[in-house]
Amino acid sequence: MNVKKEITMNWDEAPDTITPEIYAKIRGHSDNWARERFKEKNFPRIESGKMTADKTAVRLYDMGIIVKNNPKQSIEYLILLELQKLNKRSEKNDK
Repeated sequence: MNVKKEITMNWDEAPDTITPEIYAKIRGHSDNWARERFKEKNFPRIESGKMTADKTAVRLYDMGIIVKNNPKQSIEYLILLELQKLNKRSEKNDK
């Protein structure tokens, strides 16, 4: 059952390696919903026997970009994210 909840964490606040519970907080869904997503065929889990995943790979997956299938598009998006971070830092320093 997918229960919508309040978003209590954003991508920047999350650690680099996330669990279904952290993913649920980011997306504003139930823990059960997040665990089901982690079980999907192409979900970018880290193969460690645990339900963990790289935060950036999951973010790309949510956007429909499967890193294994679209490495060029993935790299372009990562560059965009880094440029956005640089711009935010630059704006803070200008104030």
